[in-house]
Amino acid sequence: MKKEKNLILAYCFCSIVGISQSLDKIGSKEMMQIGGGLNYSSIFYNANGIPDRRQPFTWFLNGNVTASLLDISLPFTFTFSNNQVAYTQPVNIQSFNPTYKWIKGYAGITSMNFSQYTLAGHIFSGGGLELSPKNFKFSAMYGMLNKAVEYDAINNSDATMSYKRMGWSAMAGYEKNGNGIKLIYFAAKDDPRSLTFFPVNTNVTPMQNTVISIAAKTSLYKKIKIESEYALSGMTRNQTSPEELNTVPKNQLPYIFTPNATSQFFRAFKSSMGYNYKFIGISLNYERVDPGYQTLGAYYFNNDLENITLAPAFSLLKGKLNLAINSGLQRNNLDNSKLNTTKRWVGSATASYNPSQHWTITGSFSNFSTYTKQRPQTDPFYHNTLDTLNFYQLSQSSMLSGGYNFGTTKKQTILLSLTYQVTGQNQGNISDQGLFGTTGNMKLPSRVVNGNLGHNLTITGTKTTISTFFNGNYSQMSGVNIVYWGPNLNLSQVFLKNILRITIGSSYNQVLTNSTKSNELLNHRLSLNYSPKFHNTKAGKVGINISSSYLQKIKTTSSSNSFSEFTGNFGINYNF
Repeated sequence: MKKEKNLILAYCFCSIVGISQSLDKIGSKEMMQIGGGLNYSSIFYNANGIPDRRQPFTWFLNGNVTASLLDISLPFTFTFSNNQVAYTQPVNIQSFNPTYKWIKGYAGITSMNFSQYTLAGHIFSGGGLELSPKNFKFSAMYGMLNKAVEYDAINNSDATMSYKRMGWSAMAGYEKNGNGIKLIYFAAKDDPRSLTFFPVNTNVTPMQNTVISIAAKTSLYKKIKIESEYALSGMTRNQTSPEELNTVPKNQLPYIFTPNATSQFFRAFKSSMGYNYKFIGISLNYERVDPGYQTLGAYYFNNDLENITLAPAFSLLKGKLNLAINSGLQRNNLDNSKLNTTKRWVGSATASYNPSQHWTITGSFSNFSTYTKQRPQTDPFYHNTLDTLNFYQLSQSSMLSGGYNFGTTKKQTILLSLTYQVTGQNQGNISDQGLFGTTGNMKLPSRVVNGNLGHNLTITGTKTTISTFFNGNYSQMSGVNIVYWGPNLNLSQVFLKNILRITIGSSYNQVLTNSTKSNELLNHRLSLNYSPKFHNTKAGKVGINISSSYLQKIKTTSSSNSFSEFTGNFGINYNF
């Protein structure tokens, strides 16, 4: 009870401090500000030939009002609908973040981010402080990371069971002219007495964690930038484990961490180097995280991985031609303790060429391959056939697009784009396919080819826009060939000095499955957007939106059915 009173007093003190820190705004226009909006929307729906796929009528009314008093935000939001009703009141504010010059406070239910390997956005109930005087930066926090949740005796489950976990962290850093260093300390500890009952066979145990990290960055010759971070984490899986159970490991964090028989130490390291000079730029990234690395300051963490990424970029022909390559290799099972070892390679290349202001040409290629190899188990009495079951997966895609624009009073644009994608896999007693892999070794690969051709005409005098579009798609999956094609037309016109826009459009699509027509669709659309302007701009903005679509499926075979669907939308919004 005493701790709860102290927490409430600290919470109120931070709020008062936050107000006092902004006293210089008293009497100014920034002392109190109010903003928000109100929005109403409704959807009308009707179907013939098929069961309704949504409600015939749905409406929504939502709004928000935010008042800012001396840098303290007081939000109020609400939502009403024929499906649900929800609202939040200003008295339910969960976080205060008062600021004054280079001082920022955190109070209530909030979060802070120190680094990827220490405190990484974990929500906590407590307080924090950030100080940024000139080139220095100091941060600190203290609060509850997890609350105590008792064992679910009714359902005989420990899925939601957790101990009360308190955490504290501090960071100190200095940065000037591209050079900097940062030291981070994070610790968290569960309270074994926070639960009244816990089953004997549960895997939920009171844990303890301490992490230290050092990060630095520097610039060499104004062209080379280097950044690195190293973290060491000490993790105790069970605070209540008896010391005589196993040998206590050597303490790698003396004075700040006390290990027991369930304690382990893990390391994480990442570094990057970038070089830029005239027409060339290149970055090299490396990351290694020990198997089992974990910090209680993050909800989820990937470990047992080693990543190497290389990304060169070139700007040629006075900036008209730009090339960029990104290639990376990832592997796991760093300590060879797992039966499976997986290697992944991801590579991509993009190019753009703009020979003049009228032409734009871009292209890209990407490759993703995964190879998993199982390590045979030595057993003189049993041979597992899965020992030779290796797995290989490959995905490649390429894209090419071009655009040409011309005209002044009648601006026209012609666009063409083509994409090709192939995916597949293979398994069995296969060898490593290498980094790039080959599609010839894949069983039943899936291929998709897509093409789009469009023309856009804008008449500046009448503010009319006409768009025509044709798309085609071919896919081959498991021996089934599907062709999807169709044209599209849109017409848009602006009225009343740009405050009213009306758009109409129609499209036709046909689907062929193994050269047989299997689907045929017509879709018609109409939309209206009206945005009147007030004489007094401080009064806010109003917008009205009306749209409708009519979808018609034509009967193509004796076994298929025709149907139609109508969907209408009406919305009005006001913002101030």
